[in-house]
Amino acid sequence: MALCFSCGEIKFGAICPCPKCQVKSSGDMGLDIAFSDHHLDVETLKEFGSVIRAIGSGSGDSPTRFWAFIQYVSEHHPSILKVELKPEMKGKVEDALRGVELPSVTLRQSGIDRPRAREPDDTA
Repeated sequence: MALCFSCGEIKFGAICPCPKCQVKSSGDMGLDIAFSDHHLDVETLKEFGSVIRAIGSGSGDSPTRFWAFIQYVSEHHPSILKVELKPEMKGKVEDALRGVELPSVTLRQSGIDRPRAREPDDTA
């Protein structure tokens, strides 16, 4: 499961198209995986989706919505990512976020068990 950066829905697969808006991925595999259940639990992804939808209420411009979300994450959850926007985009993001009430997000790590390296044993 992964977050759609365009509409905020939860989709199956980080690089698969969103069933709601048909947008595929961000184009940055690391970013797409960071916002998937490989790292975060689905409830956290849903909360991030609420942030994307709230940002969408302030701006219809897709690139600005995306960068506003990235700026939100950078400011509120720098353990995930940190970004310094160029002045022109920073101004657009600030305009898009003006008056928008953004929900809070609680970070919860994914509970998916990852394959672990096997310990060598004497039975092999």
